[in-house]
Amino acid sequence: MNRSTVTNHEAALILLNIATILEMTAGNPYRVRAYRRAARRLLALREPATEYLTPSGELALPGLGQRLRRKLGELFTEGEMRFYRDLYHSLPEELLRLMEVEGIGPRRALRLHVELGLGSPEDVVQAAEMGRIRKLYRFGEKLEANLAEAARAAIAARGTEPVALPQAA
Repeated sequence: MNRSTVTNHEAALILLNIATILEMTAGNPYRVRAYRRAARRLLALREPATEYLTPSGELALPGLGQRLRRKLGELFTEGEMRFYRDLYHSLPEELLRLMEVEGIGPRRALRLHVELGLGSPEDVVQAAEMGRIRKLYRFGEKLEANLAEAARAAIAARGTEPVALPQAA
């Protein structure tokens, strides 16, 4: 069985992102709670979750539904969860661009988009320079500065993607 290098912490973050996206899109509240509960279970484990993989590829943790056990099994064996990828890509393009910035997850991206009309890392930098982000409830100067710095890093990283050069003859 091919096991990925996904850690319990990384898997828990994915589950929390799923819960947040489902919550944002008015998903079933029981399902939202199930994903959050599963994330807490993974974080509470002292050993790698891969030790709970069954031969059929499910994650045999008590208290998880069959579908969630299968999805987690897929994540820990293949290194990705198709459900999360599809759910993530179903979000509007503006939210995906905002989520390129470290520190901006689904919920924060939605707030920045809805309340300030932001839709890209460049928008985050501009709004921070104008002092608009700090005016949001539960946002402050420090978070605004951190988001601006992370947005600048995301913009810079976008410009440093490797370019294939022609081979010498």
